[in-house]
Amino acid sequence: GSLLAAAFADPLVNSINGFAQASQIPPFFIAFVFTPLASNASELVSSISFAQKRRKRNISLTFSQIYGAVTMNNTLCLGIFLGLVYTRGLTWDFSSEVTAILITTFFVGVLGGSRMTFPSWLSLPVLVLYPLSIASIAFLDNVLGWH
Repeated sequence: GSLLAAAFADPLVNSINGFAQASQIPPFFIAFVFTPLASNASELVSSISFAQKRRKRNISLTFSQIYGAVTMNNTLCLGIFLGLVYTRGLTWDFSSEVTAILITTFFVGVLGGSRMTFPSWLSLPVLVLYPLSIASIAFLDNVLGWH
């Protein structure tokens, strides 16, 4: 898995940069939308197969899998990133992005950790968190001047 990730990381970054330049959209927003879809494709496929069985237990397992994957990916990646910034003494210029990630991860983690079964209506608030997090980053950067 690590070898595959290393082999495909550079082409993925080049694709994100090329698309960002062609569309005149900042690369962070392109990466924030498309990279999670690419990196979580296996969870997406297995979640769809569980959900197609249309049983309460399978749907709950699908939600649990999604909540767990999102929470684990965000906390692990953020922790590694913050560790690198600290150990290498890098300049920190991503306060708005980290704030949005921490708030979103907190809400999804609390929701996912508080239940054993998940009613279908809970998927809507979780799905809404994604565009809200992107909008909050744009608001913090462009309106409040965070960097």
